[in-house]
Amino acid sequence: MGVTSIAKVNADQGMEDGLNELIALARMIAYARQVAQDIKLPFATNCLDLALEAVKQEVGDGLTSELAELGSPVPQVSVSRH
Repeated sequence: MGVTSIAKVNADQGMEDGLNELIALARMIAYARQVAQDIKLPFATNCLDLALEAVKQEVGDGLTSELAELGSPVPQVSVSRH
């Protein structure tokens, strides 16, 4: 295995780790959103909806079935980096 192959394996592992961290973050936000909704905090619920959608957009094509159930009523918006 050459240096290029090792670098590619490490990069792939890093991308997978980052994706796993984003999925974990989305789950935490979804949980916090549900709690805010249960205790009737509409402003917090709306803010957490926006945060959840931002994380889901960051995941992008890596969106897995794990995130499919973490839906929120916020429409998809474009938040491109400038």
